[in-house]
Amino acid sequence: MLSAMETSQSSDAAHQPLTTAEAEAALRGAEQARASINDIRTPLWYSLALAAWIAPVGPLISLLPDPPLGMAFLLVGMVVWGAGFGGLLRLAMSQMRVLAWLTPRQMLPMAVIMLPLLGAYVALLRVFDLSWGTYPLTVVVGVGIIVFGIYDRFRGGAVA
Repeated sequence: MLSAMETSQSSDAAHQPLTTAEAEAALRGAEQARASINDIRTPLWYSLALAAWIAPVGPLISLLPDPPLGMAFLLVGMVVWGAGFGGLLRLAMSQMRVLAWLTPRQMLPMAVIMLPLLGAYVALLRVFDLSWGTYPLTVVVGVGIIVFGIYDRFRGGAVA
């Protein structure tokens, strides 16, 4: 079925441009909606759950048996891990009732937290030349996610 705007029977009222006041009100409403979305904080449980989901990956990979069995476990594990990550993300987004990603301005604290952590991690690897050193990388990332989650949760704004 065609809408009134798509038929030749539509009224001229449907084609009238907005008045200045109506346009200003619509813009104010859009700006308020954007501001309210920018003030939403990710719940702390999400950062903790995400860190708990990411941190054990490296250590678990170190426990894999030799190929070909190890490769089969790795592939199955990647599918399970990806499904769990997607479920965790979906749960957080549905609780927040928003489908919006962090802006570059909102991600800057994550970079400020992660870059020194990863830099210190790389420096330790170079100094101590640890052959097993790549496995704890996901633990370092998990710690960074927790620190960012705590920062994001307590910097103000509405918690979903």
